Amino acid sequence: MRVSVATFGVAVALLSGCPKAPTPSSGGMPAGADSCRVRVEDMPFSPVPPEPLPPQRSRVGVAVHAELAALERALGKEVPVTLAAERRRPIGTPGEVTYVVRRGRLGIALDTARLTVKVPVEVEAEVCKPLGPFCPTYGRCSPRLLATASVPLLLSDSYEIGKSRVSIAVQRECTIGGYDATPQIKTRAQGEVGQVQARIDAAMPAIRPSVAGVWELLHHPVALGSTTCLRIEPDRVTQNRPAVKDGALVTELGAEGTLSIQDPCERSAAVKPAPLPRLVVSDAAATGVELRVPIRTSWVDVSAELTRALSSKDATAGEIRVVKLEAAGSGSLVAMRATLAGSICGAARLVAEPWFDERTSRIRLRNVTEPPGRSQLPDRAAVARLIETHAAAALPVDLSAGPAALTALVEGFGRDLPEGVEIDAKITPSVVPKVHPEREGLVALAIFSGHTTFRLR
Repeated sequence: MRVSVATFGVAVALLSGCPKAPTPSSGGMPAGADSCRVRVEDMPFSPVPPEPLPPQRSRVGVAVHAELAALERALGKEVPVTLAAERRRPIGTPGEVTYVVRRGRLGIALDTARLTVKVPVEVEAEVCKPLGPFCPTYGRCSPRLLATASVPLLLSDSYEIGKSRVSIAVQRECTIGGYDATPQIKTRAQGEVGQVQARIDAAMPAIRPSVAGVWELLHHPVALGSTTCLRIEPDRVTQNRPAVKDGALVTELGAEGTLSIQDPCERSAAVKPAPLPRLVVSDAAATGVELRVPIRTSWVDVSAELTRALSSKDATAGEIRVVKLEAAGSGSLVAMRATLAGSICGAARLVAEPWFDERTSRIRLRNVTEPPGRSQLPDRAAVARLIETHAAAALPVDLSAGPAALTALVEGFGRDLPEGVEIDAKITPSVVPKVHPEREGLVALAIFSGHTTFRLR
């Protein structure tokens, strides 16, 4: 019997067994192909629609801090000690008077919302009766007056300083030889009041141009990088009620409004400030500089950043890996669809709280868990630990340049300061106390704080 070559080959193969293909090492296996012990199935999940971040109001306050002792010294240089002197002035029947008028120490205080300066005035007077070439003195007196001048410290709603007030009060009368010279002294002093008041009002500076200059400066963009900038949109100007604290007169003008990040920044565009609003007197306790900057990142970018961080060498070294993380908002939490590989594979639904890690300047996740009512994910603690340890997303804006740029902005408020007045300005590095989910993405709320103070010492 003749056997075909093909039949013979089949018989040999059946008797000896087919040779097996070599077993690939674990390193040559496709990811998760041979190590998945538990497969999880994606389950439908309906996230809670997140609310938008509430509007954030920012404030740039310019404080005035004038030590009362410094004000007294400054005024003392302007007001001479000897106010008036005259020798042998005819005063009618009583004869002739010789007098010297000297002021005492100035007293500065705050009376409600007016800066009040009290000036004690001493008059040394003597009266003589002419007898030929002689004029024997027959009486002396030293009346005392109190001059009080005040100016309002609260500006009008059109940024103007109100009118001053000046008054004279007699504290000690003058009687010489039975003649009461007090009415004449008071009448003469009252005649000077109008001139003094006119000089004070003429010396008051025009405030509105300075405020308008600061208002215009606030509308200029503040560079935060080569392409990004901070846009300030002020809409309100306030003045805090003046007060005396620790021996100093303090008040503050503040501009309030909203801030936004612009990328790319249109720094070449012409700046058109909004009209200067009417001034509002404020009783609010808030002072200084607080800039609240919402920094938004889309969910697409957040998901890409988180996935990239979870693909690092350290994150993929364990038995369980997260090869993809898709994020969205659910109420105040981040809802995630995590694609797992390794000993557990498939897709899992998780939720976590977003927070900002100041140490790494990254948005991270904590308290990772499953949504309420979901079945227990095997080794959920390991998956949560992996995400909490490695998942991170960078802010789209580098905030490191903010303090220097904002400090330069507020220092610009001090252009053309009077002699003896110095500006103290500083903006500290930002803090991010809140990361808030919205429908379109995550919002990191960055807050810059500091102060701008004009000091007279």
